[in-house]
Amino acid sequence: MKRYLLIAITIMILAQIYIPVSMMSSRFDILKNGTEYKFKVQPIDPYDAFRGRYIAIYVDGGQTEYKQSKKTVYAVLNTDENGFSYVGNIIESKPDGNNYIKAKSRYGRLQLPFERYYMEEKLAPKAEAAYRNETKDAYIKVRVKNGNAVIEGLYIDNMRIEDFVKQNKVD
Repeated sequence: MKRYLLIAITIMILAQIYIPVSMMSSRFDILKNGTEYKFKVQPIDPYDAFRGRYIAIYVDGGQTEYKQSKKTVYAVLNTDENGFSYVGNIIESKPDGNNYIKAKSRYGRLQLPFERYYMEEKLAPKAEAAYRNETKDAYIKVRVKNGNAVIEGLYIDNMRIEDFVKQNKVD
């Protein structure tokens, strides 16, 4: 009996280690090997008591209307002449290639899987002030692989937001 209990506890411990490690390694793989896309955004700085400061990201052209009730859809990505990406077609079956993102369809709107950019607690309010006061172009770089997307960075005036805030001494 003790032997089975020991085996069960060992399996539980290994599962608790394996799951977060596999999630992290998947994100690192996307960042390392995924295709880069740039999306114009409009960041704001809300506060979540449980998750801390973050920049809410509203992708220009990303909150596209989609009237179908299907929960998971695929947003095919296109790139304009300035190098910025946008959602082209929305389809219900997985497309060929790597230029798509798995997205959700909720309440007749398309929701892309990147809507929050987490930052150092003290820098998030300054980053929001920098965006609001400087009126610079803002965009995110996203890496995409097999329909999964990970935000690589948030940029203002072609500079990573963390560096922009530190360099420009934004209050």
